[in-house]
Amino acid sequence: MPKNLSNVKEDILLVTRQLLKDTGYTSLSIRQIAAKCGVALGTVYNYYNSKNEIVAEILGNEWNLMLRKIEQQTKAYAKAIDKLEIVFNELKYFMNNVHGFWFDTYPMGNDTNMSVCEIKEKKLLLRNQLSEKIYSFIVLDKLNTDEARNICNTISVILIAYSNDNIDFCILKSSLSALIKEIENLK
Repeated sequence: MPKNLSNVKEDILLVTRQLLKDTGYTSLSIRQIAAKCGVALGTVYNYYNSKNEIVAEILGNEWNLMLRKIEQQTKAYAKAIDKLEIVFNELKYFMNNVHGFWFDTYPMGNDTNMSVCEIKEKKLLLRNQLSEKIYSFIVLDKLNTDEARNICNTISVILIAYSNDNIDFCILKSSLSALIKEIENLK
């Protein structure tokens, strides 16, 4: 890779994020990103192989930001159900304002370098990260069972699935409370 210009990678990410908001994924192009950054097309390709790669990094950064926000916000609450509501609200924001907003017009299968298998692996990784976060604040350190982990996985799947819908957390509250009770009964 040739000489790095200062902050080019950060500029590429910032410009791409803004272009996604302004024009959506379908209209996004590497040429457009390079022009907005004021760099040559080849400079963008020195950092990223495709627009998918840039967007994947942005989504990864946004996901990690969401996990950090969950970590910070859940410290103030004692009840697991209140913490799950925070997780749900952060997921809902992520799905509606980051992931969903950008990919409403995403042409699945046409322009992607990722195979179905790779997409499934990525989704599993993200779900497992969320499940571990949930496990950390629902399950006591003393309890380390596969059953408790499976229940936390189920909770994460429920939260992810419903975060795409326009529903309030109160609809899920009784079901999630029952799952939390199951974990407590394992103790």
